[in-house]
Amino acid sequence: MEIERFTWTEHARRRLAQRGLDAADVEQAIREGHAGREVNDGRAEWLVSGVLSDGTPFEAIYDHPHGTDDVAVRIVSVWRLDS
Repeated sequence: MEIERFTWTEHARRRLAQRGLDAADVEQAIREGHAGREVNDGRAEWLVSGVLSDGTPFEAIYDHPHGTDDVAVRIVSVWRLDS
């Protein structure tokens, strides 16, 4: 199943701006990493890792499906994995 829609929480949008992340990179990482996602123990169901176009690694947590929509995800938060 392919992910077609993304809903961003207000918290996730704030973190995106605060941390200098690109929404398109995050959405692409979720699309590409969804099959290999990890269960998240916190405020969202799933955790996925990705790499920004500048090479910076990041992680995002999200819910899927979003409500009853099997092709939508709800992005809860995102952060850089700077060393």
